[in-house]
Amino acid sequence: MESTIFSTKINLTETQLRPRKRDLMLLFYRDPRLRPPVLEEMLPDLRRVMASAAQKYCDSTTPHLHFDELMGEGNLKLAELVSKGHLEKQATRVNFFKYATSCINNNHRSRVQKYRFTEKRTGQKPPPREQRQYTAPTENAEKGIAPAAPAPTPEYHKNVDLSLDDPDLALQVSDSHDNSDVDSKAIDWGFSAEAADYAFHLTPVEKLVFHEMLMPSEHARVYAEDAALFKSKGGKTEIKIKDCHKAKAIGITPELFAEAVLSIQSKIKAYRMATTQEQDQEAKRNFTIAHLKQIFVLQIPPDTDDCVVRRMLTMAARDQFDKMTPQLSEMLLEVGAKIPRSIGGDKLACYGVLYQKNCRQCNTCDLRHSCNVEASNIGLTKMSISPKLLGARQTRTPAVLARYEDEMESTSKVSTEDEAEIIEHLDETFQRDQRNGKPHYFHSVGTEKNRRYLFCIEGNLPLKLRFCNPSDALKSKLEGKQKTWFAPAKASLSEIISLIEQHSAETFE
Repeated sequence: MESTIFSTKINLTETQLRPRKRDLMLLFYRDPRLRPPVLEEMLPDLRRVMASAAQKYCDSTTPHLHFDELMGEGNLKLAELVSKGHLEKQATRVNFFKYATSCINNNHRSRVQKYRFTEKRTGQKPPPREQRQYTAPTENAEKGIAPAAPAPTPEYHKNVDLSLDDPDLALQVSDSHDNSDVDSKAIDWGFSAEAADYAFHLTPVEKLVFHEMLMPSEHARVYAEDAALFKSKGGKTEIKIKDCHKAKAIGITPELFAEAVLSIQSKIKAYRMATTQEQDQEAKRNFTIAHLKQIFVLQIPPDTDDCVVRRMLTMAARDQFDKMTPQLSEMLLEVGAKIPRSIGGDKLACYGVLYQKNCRQCNTCDLRHSCNVEASNIGLTKMSISPKLLGARQTRTPAVLARYEDEMESTSKVSTEDEAEIIEHLDETFQRDQRNGKPHYFHSVGTEKNRRYLFCIEGNLPLKLRFCNPSDALKSKLEGKQKTWFAPAKASLSEIISLIEQHSAETFE
């Protein structure tokens, strides 16, 4: 059978070959009064018309008449005109501009009528136009005299708007303080539900690194592409985003980025390996901390270190001791904070809270070692509390334990822990140097030429601390002869520290 696909003849008439009148007018005319409307050419002018109409009818006191809302309504009305074919129906640009401007203004006037002058806004249905009257108050009405005939309602009566933001209203609404962990200004990282559970336990810097690991930014992709093209030898190029690119994208060093990654991995692993019982205990602890925050008026983010939380709650409990109750003490004990204990009057016990190294009262206290351990668990040995913070509650009271006669001699000697404190005090206060195989200590200031050695450790078990060239006043308190002067054998820790400070002060001058 013969194919007729290419053998069909189409007879085109003169009317079909003739170009459209619109195309011809677009080709020959440039005058807006003769040229047909073209949306692409008129769009900038139409947007200016919309902005002018929106500025004319906008009202910032209602959300329905904001400038952006009216601009959106204008764009919607323009899209409706185009979809209904009015762009083809209007012969010239001038006619289309007139028609579009009228439609946009009518739409804005309708919104003003709808949201400003109707029952929907005022809550009262207006009476018919012929029955609307306005009666002005008169002085005769207060005297019981019948009022005069009602005056006709004015043609325009402006509505009175009352707003809480009006500075002339003399009204202020109290803002209730919210201590919840939800921050309305928190960054929306865009994490998934599972990633958000992990991010809850991370610090802000770790959240930034975690977000960069999950969703590398454009900067990281640019750095990776630049590195790949730089090393490319032609042909196929493989682009791989490395940790160094991600670190450079967020502005930190690769070492800090790697450290943050390890911290994130450890926290996520601990969260995933936690049992149901551990999760319940963590939830109970978070609830307890949230309740304590409201009582003591504190701000503690959820990712704060546990040691910092215990320290803050301990100091807050001492500062606001008048709020303490048995239930509050139990809650502080659950989170690991130190419960303040009154010792009479306005004074609180210093044990486990006010420990300070090289303090005279602490060195003479028999509980100094256990007090040091207690304060270290709360993180109070890493900071010095200002005396102005707690006032009279800052007082340290040394404790003296009962001793038997056979223990007097043994307890008067310096223990191993005291020897460690002496060496640590020397390391912190002076510069250390090895001379003839023995550690020597000297002042860290001054030149090497004028260096003067102050102390020398002759032995470690037991500790034998030799004083180098002491003064005559200091020699009377030491034991030895010629150039070998040591602290008395029965000297306590506080006495040895006092001798060290005296020798240091005399040689420094």
